[in-house]
Amino acid sequence: MYLWNPIQNLFQSFSQKFSQNLLRLPRQKQRVALFLAGVCIFALAAPQIAPVSAQSTQASVQEILDGNQVFIQNQRASLNDVARQQQQVRTGNSRTALLFNSGAVARLSANSVLKIGQCAQLKRGTILINGAVNACSSRITTGVRGTTYLLEVDESGNQLVKVLEGEVVVKRNSTPLIDEDDKPATGKPTNTDNTKPLRAPSSPKVKQFNQRFPQNNPQQSRPLEPLNVEPASDKPVLKVEPSSPSQTKQPDEVVLKAGEKVEVDTQGALGIILQLTENEFVGLLKGNLFQGFTKQIPGIEKVRAVFNGLFPGGDFPISIPNIPTPNIPVPNLPRFPF
Repeated sequence: MYLWNPIQNLFQSFSQKFSQNLLRLPRQKQRVALFLAGVCIFALAAPQIAPVSAQSTQASVQEILDGNQVFIQNQRASLNDVARQQQQVRTGNSRTALLFNSGAVARLSANSVLKIGQCAQLKRGTILINGAVNACSSRITTGVRGTTYLLEVDESGNQLVKVLEGEVVVKRNSTPLIDEDDKPATGKPTNTDNTKPLRAPSSPKVKQFNQRFPQNNPQQSRPLEPLNVEPASDKPVLKVEPSSPSQTKQPDEVVLKAGEKVEVDTQGALGIILQLTENEFVGLLKGNLFQGFTKQIPGIEKVRAVFNGLFPGGDFPISIPNIPTPNIPVPNLPRFPF
């Protein structure tokens, strides 16, 4: 507050002098001055209005834990190896930490498959993301603006999103994301036996009946009388009405806040937003995506602040070293005689 007042006074003084001098200039020079002032204002405001999320076109390997079973395009990876766009990162029994070109970091659990592209497409396993990277699976895509969250995809295709800090928009994909490698092979059957040509299966023969049914005589025909049927009891007849579309329609997207989770089934149906319990939160922080790595994720301080806000008095399981305060000598101010 004390710092803002001098800055505000300085800005007001500058604007007054600028407007006074601007009126003294010719009209053509006024336009030039206004244009230059607009360029300066846009340059100062550009970092604030620019989107924080950036397209992640590559990721480099920063750490490998629990052996050396990390592969890029089925080639064994080493530290600082780069997985580029449309390439696949796969882990066996190992875990790995990735650094995206956007500055975001990610960690893959064992037995995970990740494809680098417009989004970090997780096909199987678990990924922890800290920063501006949109993750996706075959059925959903997440939208973030600098946050910490997890995406899990099990063997059956069920997905689970958990947010530890920030906000995440979970959106259903209009069409499932299917890679060319995942598509089943289609083609016409070939004849492996050259001695016998392929024949199309013949349609079953229909038995012909020689019995002739009598023709209806129009003169003998009469109109059918309506059936007067009374219900067997006094109970009303049950009518089955189709369910309204509002009852069956699933939401296309949900917004998860810090400490929330949502499950997504194999067809992309979004479940109910649930709150993470303290045991769940602690279990994640004690899990294999936080423990054992030499470098902690950059947003761990914000995660701790969320944990303390959700569970006051809870024990945050990750020790964060205090940042040393630089010892800056304070100059001696002159004393006034009053």
